[in-house]
Amino acid sequence: MKNLLVLPQLRCSFEKELPDTQVLLVAGGRKPASDWLIQAADQFPVWCVDSGIDSCYANHIIPERLIGDGDSATSQGWAWGESLGIPVEVYPAEKNLTDLQLALQRVGVVHGHAAVTVTGVWGGRFDHTFSNIHSLKGCEDFGIRGCCAADEKEVLILLKGKDSVCIETAAPPEIISLLPLSPECTDVSIEGVHWPLANVTLHNALPYAVSNRPREMNREFRVSIGTGWLGIYLCWNGDECYGSSF
Repeated sequence: MKNLLVLPQLRCSFEKELPDTQVLLVAGGRKPASDWLIQAADQFPVWCVDSGIDSCYANHIIPERLIGDGDSATSQGWAWGESLGIPVEVYPAEKNLTDLQLALQRVGVVHGHAAVTVTGVWGGRFDHTFSNIHSLKGCEDFGIRGCCAADEKEVLILLKGKDSVCIETAAPPEIISLLPLSPECTDVSIEGVHWPLANVTLHNALPYAVSNRPREMNREFRVSIGTGWLGIYLCWNGDECYGSSF
């Protein structure tokens, strides 16, 4: 189905169709759990961004492309990437764009239209996370659609109006938050949670729709938006939030 995005712990059915091609970018933030990454890599072609190559090296995942300046990757991981015979695009460490931004641009050049999921974006410095999320939101400028940032603990799904998404999770998340990523998000609704919303307007100057939770251990949620950019944030505190049976 062209409107379906599948991760180890959840399945998203968007109202709008996704591009035919979906790509998983493995970036250099907090490393995803090995079993999560292996399952996710079964769903998508994989590109590595700088030290994301170390995650693939450790888990024997062969990427299609390696992009970055190599300043945060281990010498063993980078050498392994170069030995694979895949395209390796090396950039100087002193540059205007980040490695992730360059990779998003290159996805647009190589595939034309693609839906992108990024892992290795959480943890570490706030400025890196802020840049990563807004770069994913802004990658429409490169002809591609940023769908989500994810690992086994945290998922942020991007929704641009007018659109809706049905999210099915293998285990109920601890938290569901709606984060307005544009100055205003109109006609926002969420169902399946303790505090549902119906056709409200959210402002990024007062993001109050946070720390919601599933209704009675519910595992299915529907979110819709009229205009604007919305981030749907889910997190799990336990280790059993996904599995091969989902």
